Amino acid sequence: MTTPIANEDLLLEKIPNPEGESSDYQETWAEFALTMNGYEVCGDFESCSDLASQIIKEPKNASLTELRCALFFLQRRHRWNEYSDPADENIVHLLKFIRRKVQDREIK
Repeated sequence: MTTPIANEDLLLEKIPNPEGESSDYQETWAEFALTMNGYEVCGDFESCSDLASQIIKEPKNASLTELRCALFFLQRRHRWNEYSDPADENIVHLLKFIRRKVQDREIK
């Protein structure tokens, strides 16, 4: 199991970068997604699912915690559906927003 990482302890260079020159984010995004347990943060599976659906549709005003919960939920969905296209547009967008929040130190 991946060690949880609090928002304030996130380091930009440790967050998978879908805009980087290499495509290494494809191997690391799932592990990064598990650094927060969205089920615990949201209270349960259903709440996490509902939040993820909302955030994926409109991530612009989401908090860092909400973005990470949505990424966590996508990872779980990919894992249990045995669907693992790391180029999934939703994953790419969430990682970009997460990186921007950490870079700007919007860590709530």
